[in-house]
Amino acid sequence: MRVATWNVNSIRVRYPLVLQWLENSSTDCLGMQEIKVEEELYPHSAFKETGYNCSVHGQKAYNGVAVCSKETPQRVIKGWPDGEDDEKRIITAYFKDFTLVNVYVPRGGDRGTERHAYKIYFLTKLKVFLSENFSPSDPLIVLGDFNVARSEVDVYDPVVWKGRPGFMDDEREALEELLSFGLYDLFREKNPEVQKFSWFDIETGAFSRHRGLRIDYIFATEPLLKACVECDIDYEARKKRKELLPSDHAPVYAEFKL
Repeated sequence: MRVATWNVNSIRVRYPLVLQWLENSSTDCLGMQEIKVEEELYPHSAFKETGYNCSVHGQKAYNGVAVCSKETPQRVIKGWPDGEDDEKRIITAYFKDFTLVNVYVPRGGDRGTERHAYKIYFLTKLKVFLSENFSPSDPLIVLGDFNVARSEVDVYDPVVWKGRPGFMDDEREALEELLSFGLYDLFREKNPEVQKFSWFDIETGAFSRHRGLRIDYIFATEPLLKACVECDIDYEARKKRKELLPSDHAPVYAEFKL
């Protein structure tokens, strides 16, 4: 089984690239972030033609998450179960063999701003959600764009990024607190010393200079860590193409032997 996460930065612009990638990579389940479209305008038919069912939690122009899978989920929860506004940033899909939580964590802002506080709150609430609904012994995947680089090896220049949104100490602490639920960073578990990034600024041509951040993750509980045989970042999907414009993010994928 292959599961992936990808911030597509507008699915209506990017869906031909996404569909091509899904077919070439034989991905079974894809969590997407920043789809930037309402559910009724999402390109459902294009995905159905290629064998994917898509559960969509979106809005016009901003944010939005979706789960596309060959297997139809048994149940889908859009947003927080308590009904609190989530800015269309979380969707949970229950499958036969595992549950997938797909999130788009707020980018945040400078220290002391409302957006910075909301980012910390979102990560804290996410852990509460996991603790109230799951156990570390459950086969659980939590993936998405977390907008936080975990450590210095996940940043092309830790000195430049120190104190900036995406690499603040309290953001990193909040992310590690989330992992303390019983989640493992599959990329780092499978690639302890490798420096690869999942986001590259388009305007500065950062991809060609390998100047990025690793902020997109596939986290999993121990049962799926044991079943994971590979986790990597697909740089091919991030390369420029004449007709298919890439996102500023590269997809992260994990393969499991269940």
